[in-house]
Amino acid sequence: MEKLYEIYTDAAEDSFEVGRLLFEENGWQLYLTLDELGRDDSLLLIRKSAVTRLLDQSDYLAEIQRRRKLLTQKGLADPFKLEDKVTLIKSVGSFMDLLPGQVVYFCLEGEDYQQWGYIDEISAGQVNFAAYPSGKYQPFAGKVAVSQLRRLAAFSGEWLLDNPKLRDTEDTTVDGLCEVHLKEDPASFAVGRLLCADDDFSLYLTVDEIGRDDSLLLVKKKAVDRVIDRSEYLQDISRCRRQLKERGLEDPFEVQDKAAEIKQMQDFWQLAAGQVLSFVMKDEEEAEYGILKSKEGDALSFEQYPSGKYETFAGQINLAEVDRLEAFGGELILENDIVSGKDDVTPKIGTI
Repeated sequence: MEKLYEIYTDAAEDSFEVGRLLFEENGWQLYLTLDELGRDDSLLLIRKSAVTRLLDQSDYLAEIQRRRKLLTQKGLADPFKLEDKVTLIKSVGSFMDLLPGQVVYFCLEGEDYQQWGYIDEISAGQVNFAAYPSGKYQPFAGKVAVSQLRRLAAFSGEWLLDNPKLRDTEDTTVDGLCEVHLKEDPASFAVGRLLCADDDFSLYLTVDEIGRDDSLLLVKKKAVDRVIDRSEYLQDISRCRRQLKERGLEDPFEVQDKAAEIKQMQDFWQLAAGQVLSFVMKDEEEAEYGILKSKEGDALSFEQYPSGKYETFAGQINLAEVDRLEAFGGELILENDIVSGKDDVTPKIGTI
């Protein structure tokens, strides 16, 4: 089984990335990183001096290993074929040779913030970033010395789809998507398609940051600051989504099948019974997780289950006090695999 690490840098102490070390060379380390579900995410080149600690044993890593094995069984562990890139890389130089023509994010020595850019050329120790149009980022344009780089990540699905070579800048459709901004933080928002609504709640099929179907999201109408159905961001997500459809990657966890069964709110609650859900109560910021045992009127009863990532909830809540509730996303489906008895691959700590 591949050895994974929690990779801590000199940024926030409680923030880390998960990945496997591919090689070390001349003060650099190259990792294949994973996302929160355990899917291949990006190739991360980082100065060894920027890594404050590495952990190779933790409950979180054990959970990611479990998820990764389930994803491998479903054929979902490497959606953008990063392993093909890994086989080409034998050194820092061979990694850098793959970067021209790619969108990457990077941090410079002495800086904590990351920047996005399209690499046009690398020569004479200089990385030349060309300007390109993006609906999601403010890309960097100009030259940076390789010696100035502290970290650089490439080949994530998000950046592959943001590549200007693949962009159709003339298409302004948004494919029925909208931005749902909540009063608790109007600057951040969910993106999704409205499925149904009642007097108090709206139900959306949401998409993730690159346009993949993500989850069924129930949002209290009073918690919504505004809904936007036209924006450059929505155009960009729709463009990415069309590319994903061409590759058969737009609905990895078959959430559309669930959405197709929902004509009214009662259909959602029937589907959600017995599933792992996450919910955020009014005036709270952190989501709680639990199995929906029953719904009687506005009373929702939850029971706990074993999770390697979350403290799960048991008890009863009132739907009227819920700001948002989520079901059937990839994260929740993998959590639910524990409950359904599919979780027979959990590694013991120390065997990773």
